[in-house]
Amino acid sequence: MVGQLKPQVSLLDSAFNRRKKRSRSDSLLQKIDQFVDWQKLEEICRPMYKPSRRGRPTVPIQFSLKCLILQYLYNLSDPALEDSLVDRLSFQRFLGISFETDIPDFTTIWRFRERLSKSGLLDKVFDAVVNQLEQRHIILRRGTLIDATLVQAARRPEKQEGPEAGGSSGSRQESSQKDRDASSIRQGNKFCFGYKGHIAVDQGSGIIRKRSFTSACVHDSQQTDDLICGDEQAVFADKAYTSDQLKRRCRQDGVYYGILDKGRKNRPLSQKQKKSNKCKSRIRNAVERPFAWFKRMLGYRLVRYVNLRRNALQFTFLCIIHNLRRGVCLSTKT
Repeated sequence: MVGQLKPQVSLLDSAFNRRKKRSRSDSLLQKIDQFVDWQKLEEICRPMYKPSRRGRPTVPIQFSLKCLILQYLYNLSDPALEDSLVDRLSFQRFLGISFETDIPDFTTIWRFRERLSKSGLLDKVFDAVVNQLEQRHIILRRGTLIDATLVQAARRPEKQEGPEAGGSSGSRQESSQKDRDASSIRQGNKFCFGYKGHIAVDQGSGIIRKRSFTSACVHDSQQTDDLICGDEQAVFADKAYTSDQLKRRCRQDGVYYGILDKGRKNRPLSQKQKKSNKCKSRIRNAVERPFAWFKRMLGYRLVRYVNLRRNALQFTFLCIIHNLRRGVCLSTKT
């Protein structure tokens, strides 16, 4: 049975609510809470649970979704999230609970996160948030900026072990902690073992309209078709996405091809192409801002989990949080 969220206000809560000054965190969470239609997100996640009236009701879906927002927005571990829900008044206001409400154990949120990652509904949750932004006329559709970033894995690369170490119980236990979905890739003079996050950002608004999460060995150009929205007027990307086939398709559809030109063997770039690349780069550089915010402000320099499925959920929620912050910012300006 799916539990329902029942906001309650105690005498202690009413006393704190008399304060006129609130923290910046409290103000931001309040704006996000009012900005999102949580009922639609709950309807998307409801099929994860079996329709039954037996047993104890689960934690409300809206409560669990908001907990994931808080966890990734403030870069909290599961136990730290539980402690913060007990201590922080801004978190309790965002969740719609009072001081007298019993905070669920952190394993409850872990089970919800596992259920969501396995349900196949993660894309629908992300698309629902983007659709809510479209209904507010925030997305401009002038162009799509595409790029990818590398994120280091939480475990070190697997080492080659000798045949004498293959049958020990210790090696089997260590093997279970290895990240087999991550892969190695060379970036300049450095090697990175981890994953790669791909995004498509709306030009002008900075909203992430599409995203994908792959192993690090997947080339950027392999995700191009999945990241192009289809209703944009231009496509901008760096040299890794150069494709003659895509260039012809954009010309046929009347879409401006803003991907940087790449020099080839015995065919260096002309001065006109170099000048054109500089103009395109000034527009394309805006796609780097979400990645910079992920890594500098949210601490996303290292993935949190061990496999691709769980890390894809974290990356998706980071994109959702970015879109919500941008949506709140842009809606207040209009």
